[in-house]
Amino acid sequence: MKKLVLFSVGLLLTMSSTPLVTVAATTNTSTAETVVASPLAASPLATSSTMTADISEDSDLAPEDTQTTTATKENPPASESSSSSSDSTSATTPSSEADAKDTPPTTAAEPSDTSADFTTATDPSDTGDTSNTGASTTGTEPSAADTTDSVDASATPTTLTPSSTSDSPATTAPQLTWNERQDYLTVTQADQLWQDVAMTQVATGISAGTTLKILRSTQLPDQAQPLLELRTAKGQLLYGWETCGKLAPDAFGTATAQTGYLVITNSSAHILQQADGSKFLPAKSYLNATLTIKAQARHYDGTDYYQVANSHKILGWLPKKAAKLTSAQGTFREMRRYLHLKNSKSTLYTGFTFKTKSNQSYLNRTLLAKGAYYHANGKKYLSLYEKRNTQEVWVGYALETAVSYSSGAQGNYLTDGRYATIKSGNYSIWSSFNWTQKRTSKSVLGKTYRARGRYRHYSGATYLSLYDNKGVWIGYINATAVNLKNGPQGSWQAYNKYVTVTSKGYNLWSNFNWSVKQSASQLKGKTYLVKGLYRHYNGATYYSLHDKNGKWQGYLNAGAAKVAKGKQGIWQKSGQQVILTKQNQPLWQNFSWQKKASSTQYRSKLFTVKGYYQHYNGSRYLSLHDSNGKWYGYINASATKKAASSAAKLKEVQALLNKKYKNANIGIHVMSLTDGQTAQVNGSKTFMAASTGKLPVLYYTQKLINEKKLDPHKKYTYTDKINTMSLSYMRGGAGILQGKAYGNKYSLDTIMKWTCQYSDNQGANFLGYYAANKYDQKMKNEISRILGRKWDRFRYVTAKENTLLLKEMYHNGGQVLNYLSHTTYDSQRLPKYLPVRVAHKIGDLYGYAHDCGIVYTKEPYVISVMTNQIGYETISKISKDVYEIMK
Repeated sequence: MKKLVLFSVGLLLTMSSTPLVTVAATTNTSTAETVVASPLAASPLATSSTMTADISEDSDLAPEDTQTTTATKENPPASESSSSSSDSTSATTPSSEADAKDTPPTTAAEPSDTSADFTTATDPSDTGDTSNTGASTTGTEPSAADTTDSVDASATPTTLTPSSTSDSPATTAPQLTWNERQDYLTVTQADQLWQDVAMTQVATGISAGTTLKILRSTQLPDQAQPLLELRTAKGQLLYGWETCGKLAPDAFGTATAQTGYLVITNSSAHILQQADGSKFLPAKSYLNATLTIKAQARHYDGTDYYQVANSHKILGWLPKKAAKLTSAQGTFREMRRYLHLKNSKSTLYTGFTFKTKSNQSYLNRTLLAKGAYYHANGKKYLSLYEKRNTQEVWVGYALETAVSYSSGAQGNYLTDGRYATIKSGNYSIWSSFNWTQKRTSKSVLGKTYRARGRYRHYSGATYLSLYDNKGVWIGYINATAVNLKNGPQGSWQAYNKYVTVTSKGYNLWSNFNWSVKQSASQLKGKTYLVKGLYRHYNGATYYSLHDKNGKWQGYLNAGAAKVAKGKQGIWQKSGQQVILTKQNQPLWQNFSWQKKASSTQYRSKLFTVKGYYQHYNGSRYLSLHDSNGKWYGYINASATKKAASSAAKLKEVQALLNKKYKNANIGIHVMSLTDGQTAQVNGSKTFMAASTGKLPVLYYTQKLINEKKLDPHKKYTYTDKINTMSLSYMRGGAGILQGKAYGNKYSLDTIMKWTCQYSDNQGANFLGYYAANKYDQKMKNEISRILGRKWDRFRYVTAKENTLLLKEMYHNGGQVLNYLSHTTYDSQRLPKYLPVRVAHKIGDLYGYAHDCGIVYTKEPYVISVMTNQIGYETISKISKDVYEIMK
């Protein structure tokens, strides 16, 4: 019976470049051969005895795998029996797979010594010994020295074929071909790997996923998959069918699909682009990237790798231990940089699901990037914060391409161009954002500058970069210290002070486009309220003027006005002389309206106005001083009249009187109504008053009418009671009322007119009864004040006293002066030779002839002439002589 033994693939070829070698052998066995089960029972290798092939120095196998017996190409080893030569070997062309399958395998006895290397198989029939199950009876195990012999790489491939026997026809054994391989296999079934080619010892220490190098393979008859000879990274040889794993083209083996993301943690690592490491990328180039995991694999050398991509581009294989798994956005990379969103299209995200939020409130603001994420999509996202009060509040994520970085917390320079008016003096103006103070805002308070640019500091404050109108940089100031406006006039600044216009060479503007509203010449000297002002960028200040009625006058350059301490305006120098023309006008101590005196005390006294105030209320207040420099107070100019000193004239009048009219029966008193200067001869001599005694009641009636205490048109009953008072004139005498019937009603105005025109005695009584309340004490006190003595009756009077009464009537004014200017006596005495108006009152009694009146020259004066036994013509001449001097 013939038995086919197939020799181990690993022993048929050396690892040199020798062409493919096939080996086969046949052995005659007796029918008594024992069949032993083998792990290869289903394989053509199941009946093989083994022989080993010497491994050359060029072999890919590790040195520890080369200790096997060598079969020679032509001759058996020296110790082999010569009888074995009957089994010849020859090189043949491999038969077809079909031929190999036609020769049924025989069952080979399992070697008893499994620890020994396999020996060369010989035909047992040559020795007749079929009992040796461990080795051939005709062959011996090669010595250790023999194992170093190598197959000649240049020799013709050797094929072992079974020899023919006498009892069986000759057959052709299947020819097995070893093919060198350069690929790899990733183990999926570790229990299908063997430590020996006979597949008797299951490999240990190998797990699924391990990548092995395929050294070579052979296709066995009746096997769909080739048998592989494999090697571990440590050099261990293993054997197994191709189905025990998955083929791979390189040392990375078969990759397993994997999804995920990672970041590189080891900057010294390499990203392999070739499995042998001949081509790689330095991992440090991708430290700032989140890489996408595409697959994972265990390299032939035992290292686990991830296949990584950057922005969908495959980079290569990165050792797992050089990476850290993360999510798509990557890991937080700490940073601290200040920035701005570039524009309204700079998107803010609330998370990495990319939900957006409005960016409107963050535009042109300085934000802080406290960290960054290098996303797997290839984009860098910044984690942004804002400063809110003292807290840092997260804003969102933004692409780095959507921001612009700034050099510091001040942020980016933003063009502005508005005008800034300093409104507070409590700020610093900085020379840099290292907070070096350049000056204080107090030093430039109220001024307007050009804010050429601004910085929106991370702190939340905005800082303006200020320049003056000459281009000189002022510094950085917090925007809360200023008011910003678009116009160069700056911002309105409340002022509420009073100014007096001092120059007429300016215009008042209706706007800051310089439209003229009016000329300052129309306002010069007047006082206005400055409700507000503008400190213009051009360096000038413009007042917004309002009059007492609130009417706006326009904008006036402050150079044309002076600020006053109050509504009174500023002190304006005068030097003119005035007299007081109204009684009961207050002289003020100050402009808080504290009264100092009354004008009644000083009428017809000449004052020097050293200066005046043009008050906001529209009135002018004169500061009055006498010739000795004594100050009397402030008086409304409407109660005064401009005058010049009449001292020289009155001195001349005095000389005249002394020379021509010094007579004991004549009393003359002349007073200037301008300054109260006087001249007199016997001016204080007492005379019978006659009808000049009616002056007190005429004065008092007009005074009460002026004071609205009497209605001049109210009618009173004419009764004889008016004639029964102690101060009544006698019935009859001058006048027309005496001819009227009692019971008639007359107004005070009518009676006052008749008393002046006709020197009406009954009229004077009528006025004394009704107007003077029967000459009550109030009336007497008033006359006493004027005369400077106690007055209780009108019987006696001096020229001076009549002058004082007429002075009061002049300053008091009223209709009475008009009536005294139109009497039935105007062609005699004082008015006779005068070409001007004379308001006068005559008197006649027992040889006494008097006339006293107000002569209305340019500078009016009062003249009072009292005579006894002199006559009217003398009075007329005296009047004419005085007039010639006083006119």
